[in-house]
Amino acid sequence: MISESIREVYNQGIDGEKGGIIMVEEKETKKGPSESFAKMMKEFGNAMAEIFNDPQLKEKAKEFGESAAASARAFADRFKDEEVKSKFKDLGKAAKSFSESMADYFKDNKEKPEQKSSQQEASSEESKKKPESTVSSNSIKEVNEGTLYRRVEEAARDRNARITGYSFAIAWSIVLIIFFNFFNRYIAYYEYDTVTSSWSIFPFITEGFNAWLPVLNASLLITIIGNVILIINDSFYFSNITNIVMHAFGIASVSTLLSLFPFDFSVVPDINLNSILFPVIKIVLILIIVGLSIGILVRFIKIIVKVSKST
Repeated sequence: MISESIREVYNQGIDGEKGGIIMVEEKETKKGPSESFAKMMKEFGNAMAEIFNDPQLKEKAKEFGESAAASARAFADRFKDEEVKSKFKDLGKAAKSFSESMADYFKDNKEKPEQKSSQQEASSEESKKKPESTVSSNSIKEVNEGTLYRRVEEAARDRNARITGYSFAIAWSIVLIIFFNFFNRYIAYYEYDTVTSSWSIFPFITEGFNAWLPVLNASLLITIIGNVILIINDSFYFSNITNIVMHAFGIASVSTLLSLFPFDFSVVPDINLNSILFPVIKIVLILIIVGLSIGILVRFIKIIVKVSKST
């Protein structure tokens, strides 16, 4: 019985050929939408009551179907009222006018920024076209002048720093010439004699030191002359060639000192400084020779590279 009720509802709501649920109004085209809906709800209530097989539920389902049908009829009849129809027509007109006004509003707002932006772009392009060449040329000129002034200022500052270094080298060379030629005896060990209340001097240098002085003086004189030349002109070639010559005389002077080695520290009592200071002094002199030699090599390579690039 339950299956027959369900089948009846299924047959009324299903079109077998189309495979989909259709409204009852498609089978009975003469019935109105409200009648079809009421019949469908009544049959649905009966089917639910048959499923649970409950008399009370059947009665409730019957009441539900009848009330739903009555509500559907009342709702459909209400739509037949001319007043309701006119109100829905007015509502449709209001909705239509509102949508048109909104469309016009957004259309106007969209066109206005576009027109404004196009006008701004046109005015900016016109303003750019007129002074463009003048502004660009003036700005380029200012940049070039500022860069040139900055470079000149930096070059002058570097030049002043180099002149200060050259002057210091000249002054130091003069001091060394005076000291080693006239005050070399003060390179010594000093001992205070309490009996005579005087200082006793024991020189660290030997007679071989006098043989080294001409080489030292020549090296220091070349250093003075070279730095004077650099004060006058310290361009690339002048600077590198002058430094190569000064380094060469410096190597000759230090090498002569290393070969003569005119030192004697045995005058210091109670300690043998010769075994300690001899190796240290020789290592220092060798390091000086190596450093000057590297300086000559570096400057020589710079000159070669410069000449090769210029050619």
